[in-house]
Amino acid sequence: MRQIIFSLLCMLPFLAGSVKAVEAETQRGRIVGGLDHEIPGWFKESFLDLKEDATEAGDAGKHLLLFMTLNGCPYCTKMLEEVMQGEKDYIQKYFDSIAINIRGARMVTPVDADEMTEKEFAGKMRVIFTPTILFLDGKGKQVFRINGLWTSEMFRHALDYVQSRSYNEMSLPAFIKTRASARSKKPVYSFRDNDLLVKLNDFSTQTGPVAILFEDRNCTGCNVFHDKYFNREAIRSELKKYVFTRLDTDSKQPVKDFAGNLVTPAKWAEQLGVTSRPALVLFDNGRQYLKITSELYDFHFKVALRYVSGGHYKKYKNWIAYLGDEQDRILKSGQNIDIGDLAPKGE
Repeated sequence: MRQIIFSLLCMLPFLAGSVKAVEAETQRGRIVGGLDHEIPGWFKESFLDLKEDATEAGDAGKHLLLFMTLNGCPYCTKMLEEVMQGEKDYIQKYFDSIAINIRGARMVTPVDADEMTEKEFAGKMRVIFTPTILFLDGKGKQVFRINGLWTSEMFRHALDYVQSRSYNEMSLPAFIKTRASARSKKPVYSFRDNDLLVKLNDFSTQTGPVAILFEDRNCTGCNVFHDKYFNREAIRSELKKYVFTRLDTDSKQPVKDFAGNLVTPAKWAEQLGVTSRPALVLFDNGRQYLKITSELYDFHFKVALRYVSGGHYKKYKNWIAYLGDEQDRILKSGQNIDIGDLAPKGE
């Protein structure tokens, strides 16, 4: 018996070595689903002196459109080839468009700062999502921005909103509502049911993760959110970690916010910096940590939800930083990550 135990003990170093060898042989997973894109030829050639570019656009009665992009970004590709291409003539007429790589090394001269790299400029403008579109007036002041991929309908609303300079008078949702009323159009969206949604009008007693979906009846992108996310089991499993509720920003019925203040849904959305519909705002213990206002593929959407529900904001400055570590962990395990597939088979 002692001989057997001794033999087994002697084998442990070899077994351990074999395990390490297997681990070493595990191939690192790959990120797949990225899409390369080319900047359209109708974009402006620029030395990236933004004050000069903004002034030139303003003198022509236009706005400056800065397309903040990243190589391999599937959202950028879709935005350029499907959404913006459809508005090419309109954009050329009313906007001067310039592309900036958020990790690029070209030198940019902002309106209010010294020369810096594209990457530094992206940091200065707090660009987290790609694409991000910044709209500047003739003086170089940012008047509106789009974070992420928007639907064609919402993008056209945004173009009209900026071109008409309605940003001086109202928010984008108010602009869309005014246009719909002026044209006597029927609502474009009927509120969708979901068994995870709970009715809530008093948030002052809520603790833990809370997800508030802001919608209205003129929301052209709301159906997309429900079809692509809220009915998918991978997303539903993450949403179950939240108190998931919806607020109608057309409603005049006040709700009680986390601080106990009575406020209408529209006013609260404005206070939270929500400039479009739909918007999913994520809170933990009454504090806002993330807004999702654009289309995300499954993997990114799941990680965004986990960032707040898992309390990862305590360690990471934003969800993109957390995303980087989460991707690295999964890739080290040998799994691939599909950042473009709406129903990835992996993590």
